[in-house]
Amino acid sequence: MIRIFLILVLFLIHCSEFSREGQIREECEKTRNNSYIFMLPILERHTTNGNTELNSTVWITNTELSYKKCISESEKNRYNLRSN
Repeated sequence: MIRIFLILVLFLIHCSEFSREGQIREECEKTRNNSYIFMLPILERHTTNGNTELNSTVWITNTELSYKKCISESEKNRYNLRSN
């Protein structure tokens, strides 16, 4: 009985992630990657003022700033427990 309980507890600890930090970091990475994959080609082809370099530079700067903000939010959530 004790072995089954111990195995069950170890299984639950292994399967659950106690902090939301990892989950938020994954979302930050996914958003950043999607931004580079999908938005930069669109900005290079379609611009309102014809200045594709400036538009791409502004987009990259905004993407990196939002990524840094997202990472800092994930670090704030290090000790907030996730509810499964």
